[in-house]
Amino acid sequence: MTMSGDQSMSVSGTADGALPSTSRSHKSSKLNECVTYCEPLMLTQLWKIENFHTILKLSRPGQCFRSQVFRDQQMPDVCWQLCLYPNGKREENKDNVSLFLKMSATVPNKEVLVKAEYRFYFLGDSEQPLFTNVNIGDFHAKPPKGGHSWGLRNIPKSKVSGAVRQDNSLVISCIIELMPDISRIICKRATVNPLWTTEEISASHIREELDLLHSGEGSDFIVLVENQEFLVHSHKLRAHSSVFRAMLSHGNVAESKDRVLKMEGDPLAVKLMLEYIYCGRIMSETAWENYVNVMILAEKYDISDLKCVCEQQLINATSRDNVCDILSLADLHNAHSLYAHCLDVVSTNKSGITRTDMWRRFREDSPRLAAEVLERVLEAGQSPPPPKRSRGNY
Repeated sequence: MTMSGDQSMSVSGTADGALPSTSRSHKSSKLNECVTYCEPLMLTQLWKIENFHTILKLSRPGQCFRSQVFRDQQMPDVCWQLCLYPNGKREENKDNVSLFLKMSATVPNKEVLVKAEYRFYFLGDSEQPLFTNVNIGDFHAKPPKGGHSWGLRNIPKSKVSGAVRQDNSLVISCIIELMPDISRIICKRATVNPLWTTEEISASHIREELDLLHSGEGSDFIVLVENQEFLVHSHKLRAHSSVFRAMLSHGNVAESKDRVLKMEGDPLAVKLMLEYIYCGRIMSETAWENYVNVMILAEKYDISDLKCVCEQQLINATSRDNVCDILSLADLHNAHSLYAHCLDVVSTNKSGITRTDMWRRFREDSPRLAAEVLERVLEAGQSPPPPKRSRGNY
């Protein structure tokens, strides 16, 4: 590295060039640690459009429905709005639905550049997302136009129709995550006990989080499954799941108003999911079969790290005796790593697996998947022919 000015001085620091002793100064030195805490801003908008089947049927390309304008007080320079074109924004987009998020500068002659992650959800009758899309974009509002949009031009009408509620309404949830004004973020000195190791601090934190989950102290939300109650803290759910975040961000959603989420499924799987949300790992020892239900919950509530943990547990448990069952699960729940591992197991043991009653049942119950697996296995097993040997090698 090239230095300039007084940075080019000798690193020896002594007249004779010898390196100074550091033993005493190292023992007496204090840790100089600081922390910068930056919490992203989260903006949410819930938009209900009634009589949507009629709108979808009769709207012309270019006709636009607009939500109310919304903003966050911590960013007074910008405001946001959702724009929906039921039959496409332009003629070439007709027979599709176009959905955009528009950012505008609140001061007409001011240029504003914001980078944001924006998430679109179409929420069904049970408030579960039936359509999800996540993107990151640079929103650049500059005079004289003063606005900039990002979004989706061609959402198939079939997907949108499938999300229309029984009361003939379409409910759109939008969540925006962006950075606050970093010029106002202060770096603070850290207070760390140097007598504690990182492992001890981590173990202590996990114990505290697990105690908090088990005691329910200070809880503000109830997860109810098969008459079993889990007293939880809504900010924990919001921090780990985009689905929980969307559900709890709107005051007129039933779960947000009642502070109760009624879940279907296995109470043990819900308990293991909550352990991961609080502690960053599953603390209870459990059979590998239980990870199937946990993986289903992780996919349903968009907890991607937990889904990866479950996939790894199921990968470890996969054998030639259960590979067909696990293949079906991996295909049904988009578990790509698990699916690839199952293909390897079948490929390695194909003669022993494809002759079993298990495989015959698998082929009868899931003919499409069985054909796809065999095709992948055959492709993976293809290799170039061996080189011809000359007569001198005989």
